[in-house]
Amino acid sequence: MMHLSIAHCTELGSRENNQDFIGFCANEHIGCFALADGAGGYEGGAEASRAVVSEVLRCFQAAPAARCMDAAWPIAVARGALATARECHPGCGEMNTTVATLLISTETGRATWCQLGDSRIYLFRNGRAHKLSHDHSVLQAMIDAGFVRGDLRGRQERNALYAAVGSPETPPTAVCDSPLQVLQGDVFLLCSDGFWDALPEAVMEEELRGAATPEEWVKRMLSRIKRPARESDMDNFSALAVWVGKRIEVTRILDLGEKDVGRVAWRA
Repeated sequence: MMHLSIAHCTELGSRENNQDFIGFCANEHIGCFALADGAGGYEGGAEASRAVVSEVLRCFQAAPAARCMDAAWPIAVARGALATARECHPGCGEMNTTVATLLISTETGRATWCQLGDSRIYLFRNGRAHKLSHDHSVLQAMIDAGFVRGDLRGRQERNALYAAVGSPETPPTAVCDSPLQVLQGDVFLLCSDGFWDALPEAVMEEELRGAATPEEWVKRMLSRIKRPARESDMDNFSALAVWVGKRIEVTRILDLGEKDVGRVAWRA
């Protein structure tokens, strides 16, 4: 039986409220991990991200075996949850959110994922970072088309998105093409744009090499995030780390046995 170990963080940055929301749900067959980064006003973004993650986890927990067969279902569920949240909060009709969802089957040893917006999903295999998701930002589209060169990090215009949960269309890159065979020692990271913008992949890799547990890895990465000269420049930043197998001597092992069903969702 494959073992999963989980650690997380979510920070305000310099904002007055946290519009990121993260959570996971796991049973003996599969784990569902979700992260959302809301937008649309002081309360609207926070409500959007909370509603989306909570509903994805609720739907997964109701039928985990069926959910493991389809990588795209979290997007449909997320859009339904956002539509309901908008109806319940008429003053926040423009609320929106990104979403990133990872599904890991402990029976088949496979993982699938889907994502809308600029929250990211990474796989670290043999210590090297591989970005599984694709940013749905206007700037990334211009880079893909060859009109702009360089990295997204540090660019103010990277925040303009052409796809999110509230968008009518689903880009082809929103859902993985095929399941990924999960190996012992693989590490997954879901993170909001405030997190990855502050940490290049090389730094993530460096801190992973020096960490014995997922909690230590997350703490080490947080210590490398530099505060800007002007506090108003720092976004919320959140991350959810999932280690597969006993890489070294890990703590907080989530053994997905017959009686172990865990569900948690949180915001700082």
